[in-house]
Amino acid sequence: MTPAHSVARPSLLDRVAAAPWWLLCLGLAAAMALSVLLVGFRLPYWVHSDQDLVLAYHGLLFGDGLPQEYFDHPGYGYFLVIDVWYRLLHAVGLLPVATLSALPPGSDVAATQAVWQSLVQAGRALSILLTAAFAVSYATLLRGLLGDRRVALLAGVLLAFGVGLTAQGRQMRTDLLSAGFVVLGLLLVLRAVRPAEGRPCGGASLLQLALGGLLVGLAMVTKVQAVFLAMGLPVAAILFGRRAEPETAPVPAWGVAAVVGLLAAAAAVPAFGLIQAGLAGWGRAVYPYTPVGGGLSGGGYQSIVAGWVLVGILVHAAVHRVPVARTVAGAAAVLLGLAAGLLALDIRWNEQNAIAVANFVEHMFVFSSWRHGAELQGQGNVVGQGTLALLLAGIGRTLAIRTIVLHPDNIPQTIIVEWFALAGAVVLWRRGERLAAVQALFLLLVAWGLEALFSLRGFQRAYAAYTDPLAILSAAWVLARMPGLLDGKKPRRWILGGVALVVIAAHAWPIIETRKLPNPATHCEWIPIYMPKVAPFPFCR
Repeated sequence: MTPAHSVARPSLLDRVAAAPWWLLCLGLAAAMALSVLLVGFRLPYWVHSDQDLVLAYHGLLFGDGLPQEYFDHPGYGYFLVIDVWYRLLHAVGLLPVATLSALPPGSDVAATQAVWQSLVQAGRALSILLTAAFAVSYATLLRGLLGDRRVALLAGVLLAFGVGLTAQGRQMRTDLLSAGFVVLGLLLVLRAVRPAEGRPCGGASLLQLALGGLLVGLAMVTKVQAVFLAMGLPVAAILFGRRAEPETAPVPAWGVAAVVGLLAAAAAVPAFGLIQAGLAGWGRAVYPYTPVGGGLSGGGYQSIVAGWVLVGILVHAAVHRVPVARTVAGAAAVLLGLAAGLLALDIRWNEQNAIAVANFVEHMFVFSSWRHGAELQGQGNVVGQGTLALLLAGIGRTLAIRTIVLHPDNIPQTIIVEWFALAGAVVLWRRGERLAAVQALFLLLVAWGLEALFSLRGFQRAYAAYTDPLAILSAAWVLARMPGLLDGKKPRRWILGGVALVVIAAHAWPIIETRKLPNPATHCEWIPIYMPKVAPFPFCR
């Protein structure tokens, strides 16, 4: 008798990943919500005064139809969302106040504290929804990009409990929307330029490019910081692109290109008008701007950015032999989406938002000069010795953190993910899979570059919402090419142990925060400036 071949029993990870995807997504979202509800949700409303109180205040301003007063980021996209959120909760009886005019008098201390506690907790509930939507969308897009449910699920868990979303889910911040938009825009572009093997690029890829452009535009009107990651998208498209099968019917392809081109032109003309208005308003910015230098302000560097995107599209088309009609349609789809995102500025028009978006370098430099007054405020231009010195210091700090020994402070718990990606890239290179290794390293370098740039504003955990997704994608890219690591019992245990460590470490800082509440009186100097229409808070009297 011939003995029956033994069949390896599926691992727990295999069995969990085989569950319906919607159920896995629901479970991930529920775990994120439970984490925040248990640790951080009920903290006093003043714990994160910057930005909780300012953003809640603007939700009330918009509820009364009053103009925007805060333009630091410029924050516009978040204000639109929080306004709708407050109105919705108020309509169903879950929020007592949704307009500035309905606030209780400042003399009523108990009522004032109760109202602001409910407003900030409503904002934290919105953050839970947004972080969950971000993590679930990220994992879902990654599932299609990698073709491995296990890797996509692990990546979703890592993002959900990375330092970025862990911080963002417990407070109200404009970074959350901005980072979510631009990261998902990146994944949509990667999906669009990597058609399935042996298949042509269809209408789905054009839709993905348009949606990617739309999300980048929305990210910019929410927080202009998103431009740095957006600038990496053309290079990512070139590196990650895959040659598609040639079109079988060139006439319909040109027809599609013509239709998309007309739609793009219809959206781009008014969007360009908004950017022109922003450029023309350079001298009327609420915060005086410093010229970039070299005559680049007033449209110079903006034209370079536009040219960068166009060159990226053309190089991608040449490298991956994209037909001319498809190239034209793809470029038009990107333009259509980006223009539509910028047109959101017209929903609640304020010139200052257009000025901030159009002059994003000068706008960001304002706040860097506040942070580094001694080094930057004497510069006549943005580009100068002080800026270069700070940037080099930021690069050194970013690299030193990866060693832990050279910079033991502010170590992100996702550093083990980065180490895994680096080691995996080396293995892939030695196995001859050099393109995959370069792709993984590119994602890590972009993440580190962003961290170095963000150091010009000072270290903030919440900024990791931009960089964590890139490091995790790098590790996932490597792991998807080494499926044996998840099939083998010992390596799988090490990987799951690393993921568990990230999840556990994610709760360390929130727990510490609940034990060491700050003194809210330290915010009383700036609150009257940023919130002039409310009475002084009880802690400021």
